[in-house]
Amino acid sequence: MANTYLILGMGKSGQAAAKWLQARGTKVLTLDDHSPTKSTVTLNNIPWNDIAAVIQSPGVPYTFPAPHPITAMAQARNIPILTDINLLQQAHPKARFVGITGTNGKSTTTALIGHILSHSGHPCSVGGNIGVPVLSLPPLKENETYVLELSSFQLEVSALLNLDVAGWLNITPDHLDRHGSLENYIAEKKKIFLKAHNAVINLDDEFSLQVCQYFKNKGKVVVGVSCTQQTDIYVERGIFYDNQNAVIDLSLIESLQGLHNYQNAATAYAVCKLLNVPAADIAEAFKTFSGLAHRQEIVGRFKNITFVNDSKATNAEATIHAFNRYANQAIYWIAGGRPKSQGIHPLKDFFSNIRHVFLIGEAQNDFAKTLDGSMPYTLSGNLDKALTDAFEMILKNATDQPAVILLSPACASYDQFQSFEHRGDVFRTLVTQLIESYI
Repeated sequence: MANTYLILGMGKSGQAAAKWLQARGTKVLTLDDHSPTKSTVTLNNIPWNDIAAVIQSPGVPYTFPAPHPITAMAQARNIPILTDINLLQQAHPKARFVGITGTNGKSTTTALIGHILSHSGHPCSVGGNIGVPVLSLPPLKENETYVLELSSFQLEVSALLNLDVAGWLNITPDHLDRHGSLENYIAEKKKIFLKAHNAVINLDDEFSLQVCQYFKNKGKVVVGVSCTQQTDIYVERGIFYDNQNAVIDLSLIESLQGLHNYQNAATAYAVCKLLNVPAADIAEAFKTFSGLAHRQEIVGRFKNITFVNDSKATNAEATIHAFNRYANQAIYWIAGGRPKSQGIHPLKDFFSNIRHVFLIGEAQNDFAKTLDGSMPYTLSGNLDKALTDAFEMILKNATDQPAVILLSPACASYDQFQSFEHRGDVFRTLVTQLIESYI
């Protein structure tokens, strides 16, 4: 009888899965293409007759451009391919599960739902793509809730997830190198709804509208949320409405400023309402939400200058949110890193609002070509130099107008940093050192 699990990919989720399985007396084999020291087998010596399932990490290709060889071998032998999320659901069948997906805003919305539930006295645990492997989360009992951020990578690999509530935020082109096309990317995201008991969809982009209509045509009941039209739950000029009834003025809450955060709040509200949290409790929890690091995080102020760490903005669409929030201030923008497929072309309509751009990383030369003739830029090369260049330019201009030095890279971080968190942490430290040197 097969009694061994093969873990494919030994990043954070793979390591947590191995520890979790071994603690339950299960035999575990491991294979990691990038770290042979974490592998206990190779491609050629896997005892397939003993393998009960493959636990595939989200970072390992599942379909495009081709399945990983282990994936293909397991499929040919009809061996189940699971993720850590599947294991968590099997282990805690009486707990409630909430899944949140979308291109931007997933982490903030996931954290906000967890905050609302905790604030309202509902036991919960938050994890997934937000940074905490799900098998590192504590066991939960009946009616206690796992709130999970789910990326397209996780949804691609996971067998159908039995979610109590699935929330969908938005879609813009992203991760096309992994999925091959926007259509494939959306198809993987849509898997979040296939076995979900309740669905919440933000209707503020055309792709999401199409997804909403697709599932409505299949008979699924969908709660629509919006910041551009009056629907079930919507935000208009900062005022939050539930079925035409005003609930709270979000414009007064610092951590939920901007259209994108209104969308996040509306989605979180709808999800928690489906979990039977009273509207008044949700509104009170909004007031005490502190926001997340690296998402338009103010990390320092000096005279008229505000320093903003938006390192989580790893694509152009996310950077648009930051531009909108600081539209009334002079923006000195730090951009660059490892570029996504569209680069910064979607930002062209915003270039006139930016005073100067400081370019870093692998993308700097390509971004310079996009900016040529549109706005002034400096090839700073790295984050330290870009911050200094921006700061000295503002001081040289000697104006009292409010100014923002905005790290919103519109790029992945892996050319110069370990992660977007690492990039943001470095920026925060550099800002602190810079301000202290002038005090």
